[in-house]
Amino acid sequence: MKTAVAVIALLAFVLPLNAQPANSPWPMFRRDIRHSGRSDYPGPSGPHLSWSYLTNGQVSSSPAIGSDGRVYVSPYESKCLYVFTSAGSFVWSYATGNTIDYPSPALGSNGVVYFAANDNRVYACTSAGKLSWSYLTGGRIFSSPAIGTDGGVYIGSHDGHLYAFKSSGEYSWDYPTGGEVQSSPALGSDGTVYFGSKDYRVYAITSAGALSWTFPTTNWITCSSPAIGSDGRVYIGSFDQQVYALTSTGSLIWSFTTGNFVQSSPALGSDGTVYIGSYDNRLYAITPGGALGWSYATAGVVHSSPAVGSDGHVYVGSRDNRVYSFDAEGALAWSFITGRAIWSSSPALGSDGDLYIGSSDNRLYCLKQGSVPTPTPSPTSTPAATLTPTPTPTPPIDLTADKAEYGTTGSISVTADVWPLTVPCYPFVRVLMADGSTLYYQRGVGFTASPVPYLGFAAGTIMTTEPIMGYPALSANFSGIPTGAYALEGGAVDMTRTISASNLFYFGTVDREVLRVK
Repeated sequence: MKTAVAVIALLAFVLPLNAQPANSPWPMFRRDIRHSGRSDYPGPSGPHLSWSYLTNGQVSSSPAIGSDGRVYVSPYESKCLYVFTSAGSFVWSYATGNTIDYPSPALGSNGVVYFAANDNRVYACTSAGKLSWSYLTGGRIFSSPAIGTDGGVYIGSHDGHLYAFKSSGEYSWDYPTGGEVQSSPALGSDGTVYFGSKDYRVYAITSAGALSWTFPTTNWITCSSPAIGSDGRVYIGSFDQQVYALTSTGSLIWSFTTGNFVQSSPALGSDGTVYIGSYDNRLYAITPGGALGWSYATAGVVHSSPAVGSDGHVYVGSRDNRVYSFDAEGALAWSFITGRAIWSSSPALGSDGDLYIGSSDNRLYCLKQGSVPTPTPSPTSTPAATLTPTPTPTPPIDLTADKAEYGTTGSISVTADVWPLTVPCYPFVRVLMADGSTLYYQRGVGFTASPVPYLGFAAGTIMTTEPIMGYPALSANFSGIPTGAYALEGGAVDMTRTISASNLFYFGTVDREVLRVK
C-alpha cells in the first residue's frame, strides 16, 4: 500500500457514500461501468454543426454528459476542466496544477465530477465547480476514473498502481503492477476491476483489492481500456498489435491481429461485434468469434475509441481531422472535417442524438442531426476477404513539458513519445525563441543553431520499429532568459530531402507546445 505517498486534502464536506454513476446519457469514459461504448440513443444520421467552443488547449480527452445535458471536458494545455451547457455556453472551469493529457471526467449521481491531471492528483468537484477533495498519487495520470455502482472511484497512475477511493475521497486500497497504468479501469457486475498495464499484463482485481488473475500479452497495454461483455468476456487492445478476448477467469478465447499497435478502446455492439481502432489507420469490426467482419481505412491513425448508437451505427475520430459514421455493415454514412487531427478524444452521444467530440484544433464540437450528405469517397471500407494492410505513415513525435509557464531562471524537463519510424530520419526538438530565432537541443551538447539534435539518440539517422514512450528529450537549467512566448516543437525530419535548416521536410506532423516565461 502507498498510504505514505498518497494524501487526501481539501475535504470540503462529507459526500454520500453510496453515490453511483450519474443517470445520464454518457457519464464517463466509454459510457458505462463495463466500458461498452454503446449508447441507449442513436447518433446523428447526417451531421450538422450545432456549435463548437474554442478552448485554450488541444481537446484530447473525451467528453462526459450530465443528466441536465451539461458537457464536461478537459483540454490539454489549458490545465482546466471545462463545463458547458448543451447549447455550448460556458458554465465554469476548474484549474489543476498541470496539464490534462488523456483523462476524461466521470460524473457521479451525487453531482460530483471526478477527473485527474499530470500534477499526479485525482480531483472531485461539486456541480458548482467547488473542490470537494483531491488525492495525490505517485505519478502523472493518463487513466480516466470509473465509478462503481457502490460509488467507489477507480483510477490508474504512472506510479504503476491502480487506486480505489470512496466517493467521499477516503482511500480504500491500491494494487501495484510492474508498469505505468494508463489504461482506464472497467468494472464487472460483481465489482471486479479490469485494466491493463505497461508491464504487458491485463489485471482483474477484486472489489476488495486482491488479485483475481492476470493475463500476459507480448507488449505494453497503454491507453486501451477493457470492455466487458454481458457474458463477462473481457476485450482489450495492446501494443503487440493484438485485440484480445478473454474469459471472466482470464483464459484466452481468441486474439485478432491488426496492422499496428492498438491504443483505442473497444466498443461492443448489441450483437457482440467488437469495434476498435488501430495505428494502421483502420477501424475494425470483429465478430464475437474473433473473425474480421469488416474494416475501414481512414487517412490517419485511429487512436480515438468508437461509440455505438442504439441503431447500430458506429462513430469514431481519426487523425486525418475527421469524425466518421458507419452503419453496422461498414458502409460509410458520413464524415465531418474538424480543423486538425482528432487524437484520443472519443465520441459521446447525448439523449437528443447530438454527438460531442474534441479535436487538436482546440475545439469541442457538437454535431446534431442534419441532412444526410454524400459519403466522403477517399477512405474505403474493406470486406474481410479482400483486406490488405495499408502502409502506415509516420506519426508525429509527441512532446510533454513539465509545465507551460516558467520564470526567467529555472529548469525545464521535456519527455517525448516517439512512434515507430520505418524510414531513416532526424528526430528533433527545437525551441522558437521569443526574439524570433530558432535553437535546437541535443542531449549532452545543449542548445545550438544547427538542426542536428536527435532527441538524445546517437548522432545520425535512426530507425525504430518499437514505440519509445516517455523518452527524456530535454532537460536543462536556464538563467536570465527574456520573458515572452516560446514554442517547443518536435518532429521527424526527412534526411533524403532536407538540406538546410531553412528547408526542413517532415514525416507526419510537427508537435507544437507553447511555453511562456513570465
